[in-house]
Amino acid sequence: MIVFTSIWFRALMTMLLWIGLTWCHSIQANGLALWPLNTSLKISHPIESSKNIRYGPLKHQKLNVYGQNADTIKPVVMFIYGGGWNKGKKNHYHFVADALVRRGYLVVIADYIKFPEGRFPTFIEDIAQAVAWTKTHIAQYGGDPEQLFLTGHSAGAHTGALLISDASYLNAVGLQPTDIMGFAGLAGPYNFTPEYHRFVKTFGQANFKRMKVNNHVNGDEPPVLLLHSRNDRVVGQFNFDTFRNQLQARGGQVKAVLFDDPGHVGMVMKIHPWFADDVNLTDHMDDFFQSLMNKAP
Repeated sequence: MIVFTSIWFRALMTMLLWIGLTWCHSIQANGLALWPLNTSLKISHPIESSKNIRYGPLKHQKLNVYGQNADTIKPVVMFIYGGGWNKGKKNHYHFVADALVRRGYLVVIADYIKFPEGRFPTFIEDIAQAVAWTKTHIAQYGGDPEQLFLTGHSAGAHTGALLISDASYLNAVGLQPTDIMGFAGLAGPYNFTPEYHRFVKTFGQANFKRMKVNNHVNGDEPPVLLLHSRNDRVVGQFNFDTFRNQLQARGGQVKAVLFDDPGHVGMVMKIHPWFADDVNLTDHMDDFFQSLMNKAP
């Protein structure tokens, strides 16, 4: 009988995953690489989930809820995945939901429109609609809508940062940034200027000012946790530095942690305890979220 939680099995999954991610990163197909991890987690650590719930009328506007339990009311974390605004699916990030459910959170992961079908700001607007659905309906799944946190990786961190800094997106769905208790951004390209042709088309030159988070920061944002790696070869550290500095200059609440080694992909993988060693990103996020809940009236 195979024990899926054994050390050797986890080591094998880690090796296969990193090989797969290294290979798939170049062909933009990381869902294939994540399949062994997500499958093994579903077998070794089953969690309750409700999938493909519609948050809007369009075909892609669906989300998953993980960790519901009728006996308890849980704080809620919405995770916004990355993928260069042109790839990724909510089902690829079961491992993120698994890590946060283990810490006692109800987790929401929504799909959103991608390039080339969608251009800026349609993917931001999608996630704003998913936030509105969560505020309205998450109590039915055992979540506390008054304890709603956002977190995102890479392009997803950029989306989350715009949602809390540019109030127009949440205002359009009847909410405001203060409806979010806190935001944790992992390796986000908050203030980059598109140069690669696909990114130029994704955002459009007319939107280069609007897409930069620092152009909206006024100090009224919910508390922010920024996590980044010096070894990130995809998203430059200046994004981390400039966002932190602007929040501080405007009197915003921000905590920033810069790691040495994880790299860009590693920043999302180290959310899960199977890959967290000296760098455990869930520890940082959980401590941050818990501190905000403890301060709340």
